[in-house]
Amino acid sequence: MQSFKTEGIILKRRNIGEADRVLTVFTPYRGKISVLAKGVRRITSRRAGNVELLNRVQIYLHQGKNFLILTEAAALDTYQRLKDDLKLSTYAYHILELVDKLTAENQENKVLYSDLLEVLIRLSRNPRQLLIRAFETKLLSKLGFTSFIGEVRDIGEIRGLLQKLECSSWEEIVRIKISEKEAIELERILRYHVERVIEGQLKSRQFLRKL
Repeated sequence: MQSFKTEGIILKRRNIGEADRVLTVFTPYRGKISVLAKGVRRITSRRAGNVELLNRVQIYLHQGKNFLILTEAAALDTYQRLKDDLKLSTYAYHILELVDKLTAENQENKVLYSDLLEVLIRLSRNPRQLLIRAFETKLLSKLGFTSFIGEVRDIGEIRGLLQKLECSSWEEIVRIKISEKEAIELERILRYHVERVIEGQLKSRQFLRKL
C-alpha cells in the first residue's frame, strides 16, 4: 500500500459515522482528493485543529481500500484573519466552493493551486471583491472555459477588463481600479458563466449578495 505526503487546502468536510470525517483537499500535484480522517471528531483527537476548513496543511496519507487515509496532519497556515471576519470568511468560503465545484478529482493543477494561495493571502491583506472576480476569471480560463470572454459584447470595457484579469499577475491586479458599475457588470457576467458551467447556483453566492 502506498503512503505519501502532500500540501493542500481543505475545501470541504463532511461527517461520517460517529467520529470520522471525509475531507476534500486541493493539492498542487494531485488536484482535488478525498481523505478519510478517522476519529478526528473526538475531543481527544490531536489532528482536529489542524484539519479545519480553509487551513493550508501538510498531510501524510495512506492508500486504503476506498479512501486515502489521513495518518498525520500539520497546519501550515490557518488564515485566521479571514476566519475571524464575517466578510472575509464569506469571500474565502466562496473561493473554496468555486474550486470544489469546478475541479475534478485527481487532476494535477499546480498553477491553480498557486492562484488559490495568492488570492487567499491577498484577500487577508486587501479585501476587495475584484480579487474574487480575478480568481473566477483565472479559474474558468485555466479549466478551459475561456470562450466566455469572447461572448461578452456591447458592455463597454468589460470584455477588456476580463482579458486583463485573466492575463495579469496578482501584483498587477491589486492595482487595477474599476467603477461601481463595472464591478456590478463583472459580478453578473462571471456569476452567469460559473453557474452555467456547474449547472446550478453556488451556496456562498447568497451570502455575498448580503455584504
